[in-house]
Amino acid sequence: MSSAEPKTPAGFPSEAEADARLTADRFDIIALIAKADRRREAGDRRAANAYYSAAIRTAAVRPSSDPAVATEIARANVAVTWLADLFRQTLIDGMRAAGFTREQQHPRFRQSLDMMFGDVQRPAEYRQFPQKPMAHYYPDMAHVEFADTQSWDWVAKLEAAFPDMQREALALLAQHDGFQPYMKMANARPQQDHHGLLENADWSTLHLWQNGVGVDEHIARCPKIYRAVMDHVPLCHIGPRAPSVMLSLLRPGAKIPPHSGMLNSRFICHLPLVVPPDCGFRVGGSTIEWQEGKVIAFDDSVEHEAWNNSAYDRLVLIFDIWRPELSQSERDQITAMFAIVDNYR
Repeated sequence: MSSAEPKTPAGFPSEAEADARLTADRFDIIALIAKADRRREAGDRRAANAYYSAAIRTAAVRPSSDPAVATEIARANVAVTWLADLFRQTLIDGMRAAGFTREQQHPRFRQSLDMMFGDVQRPAEYRQFPQKPMAHYYPDMAHVEFADTQSWDWVAKLEAAFPDMQREALALLAQHDGFQPYMKMANARPQQDHHGLLENADWSTLHLWQNGVGVDEHIARCPKIYRAVMDHVPLCHIGPRAPSVMLSLLRPGAKIPPHSGMLNSRFICHLPLVVPPDCGFRVGGSTIEWQEGKVIAFDDSVEHEAWNNSAYDRLVLIFDIWRPELSQSERDQITAMFAIVDNYR
């Protein structure tokens, strides 16, 4: 554990000054570090780590010849190490308090923490499209692109409700009200424009369940869609992180570029509600065309992309479930871990 918290140099930019500089140039290294410093001083260590890390990544791809920048990057590296030590101890203490000491942890979960802390390396995957979750890698999950849903009894029950669900979906498309760009501005973290999708309505969503609660005003507009999911689907509940139950709108000519999701301990499911011709979806090396009313499930930690080459809107219902091979104990431990992470400041 690092012995002392890093110190901010005298005269360094205030948070307001850092924000103004980042508005003008989101690659301003000194402003990123100043923002990190001020977030750390405010007790928001997660945001501080995000800004220090963004500064380090920026310096790696946009090297500066200014010695002052090199000095501050060195200080940012020290700060990231200090924050990592603090986070590690917080997570260890939190898991113990939740009743999951290291000895009580499932071996796969324990290994996932060891990899998160950098104590062991993740085994190499010699394939073109490996699992690359952005938030948490869970070991020994079979490599899956599209899952076999035929043995899941809830699938037939959900698909049986499709005609009513599609009628609600068509009514929503007739108005377009309430849909918001999937990629939203978030001033609390370093912001990147992912292939031009930031605040771009070409890929929009209407959330029915978000941040751990139902969105009443949206549920009221499509109650049969919401009720069918809640009545039949074994949703993956992880505090405010999951499930995300939403309607995903892809406008004519729009594309969702290749990307990877946050976790490989769950599957993302699609129920296509309105799908014109010339729409497609790729996960890893497998490409499909959605079929209206037919559920698909996939591992979104594997690179995936989507496109709508038609002249009409495409609308898909999206939700997440646990991977079936996870035991209840493993699910409880993953949930407990993210509760600690989400409460960490």
